[in-house]
Amino acid sequence: MKKTILSVLLMLATVAVFAQQQIMSFEVKGDEKSYNQVRVVNETSYTNFHCRVVLLNEDKSVKDVYGDYELKEKGDSDANTKSGNESRIKKGEWLGVQFPKNFTEEVSFFVEYKDYPLFDVIVIHLTDKGGGYEDEY
Repeated sequence: MKKTILSVLLMLATVAVFAQQQIMSFEVKGDEKSYNQVRVVNETSYTNFHCRVVLLNEDKSVKDVYGDYELKEKGDSDANTKSGNESRIKKGEWLGVQFPKNFTEEVSFFVEYKDYPLFDVIVIHLTDKGGGYEDEY
């Protein structure tokens, strides 16, 4: 009986650890052939946190860090701009958003693409995991 209870508790702890590891990755699908800026916008209820955007290999392992982002409050944004053709993010490449290990909040995201005269921008909007619209008035 003790072994069964211990096994169940161990299994629940393992599930909790995997639930905290968020996989936030996406394929770049905008209209432009490449992008030279990534902007992250905090639309969550969380304040004062960091994240980073990484370029991913085909197997979703980290190839390179594109940039680190500091977000202070709701509505805050941070951007990284790279110059040179070798540092542009090409359509079809994969990006991921990573959070520090001590950031345990659950967030979701959506992506939009902007075309400005000097910048082609990938905008990553971070939102609360349970966010969305209410079903009732």
